[in-house]
Amino acid sequence: MIASACWFSPAPSEVSSSRISLDFGLRSADFFFRDLVVPELGRIWFVRQLSWPLASLALHEAIQSQGSNAPKPTAICHGIEALACKLEYQVDPQGPFERILGSRAFGHDDESLVRSFRQLSRPSNYVRNTHRQAATRALRKDGGLGFATGARFDLLELEPVGRSLAETFLDQRVGKGRTSLRKWLLGWLRDEQELPSWSDTLLGALSPKHPSAGERELVRSRVLDTSTAKCETRQHLASAIGRAADLPDIKGVVVPRLREAGHRRQADEVIAALAFGAVLDRARDATAELTRSVGPGNGVPVATLARDAALRKAFAALRAASKNFSSKVSTAGITESTTRAFAEALLSADDDLKAIRLLVGRVPQVLCLSDDSVIRGALFRVVDKTESLEGLEEGAASIEPDRTVRTGRTFRIANLHSLLRDVGQRGAA
Repeated sequence: MIASACWFSPAPSEVSSSRISLDFGLRSADFFFRDLVVPELGRIWFVRQLSWPLASLALHEAIQSQGSNAPKPTAICHGIEALACKLEYQVDPQGPFERILGSRAFGHDDESLVRSFRQLSRPSNYVRNTHRQAATRALRKDGGLGFATGARFDLLELEPVGRSLAETFLDQRVGKGRTSLRKWLLGWLRDEQELPSWSDTLLGALSPKHPSAGERELVRSRVLDTSTAKCETRQHLASAIGRAADLPDIKGVVVPRLREAGHRRQADEVIAALAFGAVLDRARDATAELTRSVGPGNGVPVATLARDAALRKAFAALRAASKNFSSKVSTAGITESTTRAFAEALLSADDDLKAIRLLVGRVPQVLCLSDDSVIRGALFRVVDKTESLEGLEEGAASIEPDRTVRTGRTFRIANLHSLLRDVGQRGAA
């Protein structure tokens, strides 16, 4: 008898989270390939994702230096970015909502009554998955762009370049009296002032869409002009992306440009990352077919599932993607082991029964094995195929470009392309 991986589905009260993440136990590998292709960028894709949190750290310092009880930098940042997004949302409540988070919460506030710092810093009036969370890694000196030092956002200390970006943002002038944005925000944080009648100038100073020239130059310099090997990787990729408004085809255009420029190893690494993404996509497709076949109750015998034509086709595609991945990582000289082990296990599973058991074991929140049957897991849902990635993976509330393409697997190349356009640097001619 085959050992059971899961005997029953816990009652809803026993489940600590309602979100599921189809990473197939390969989350660390996913991070490895994203950072390999576009190092140190994290999930940044526009300038103000950096300006807001750095300004929040500077404002926290300023309040503390005056002997006041300062809100945590996290709360300050969430309030500022919520205000920025809400002001931009109010320009056109019908969308599109590029760079704007919180549109659902904002839509419930028809009279625009929610506007104070205390209100907007609450997740219920904005979102839980914020731009600040996407930015924290890129801010750090260790593994990021070097704007601040520390491990946790609330404990970060500004580096000189980070302080320069914060000051450039906060020194913007707003209102008829041309007061500094810093002074206005400090008053807003203390609940001493409401949104003024000249909120259009405040919108320009805070907006996710309109960074100042000084901010753009500081971020462009940090992304492309530092003297490190990882910055060179970003430089090469920026040149290969080119000046087009739309992201060029990665395999058909970006990779050949890298090769032509003499960056063959980097081109091979990009191809290997895309092959890894294909493994994730085909594994998701196979999981989608499984969730369509497994009903409530006692589940479906593995032997029955193995005879399903759609499932057989899905697992054939998964094996082909695994074989291609093994070839591409060998060509690129990449030693990442977890995905290799996953791919080799799939290739060595000489029938679909073994492959089904292997895949089910990688998605225990969604599906489980009970003796020789596949049953629904604690957080079961019918999974969409790769054409519709949004809303399932953790953090998918983000609207970053890397998640809006068909498969969501550009490994941050789409994010870099967007950031380059935001700083006014669109690559080499």
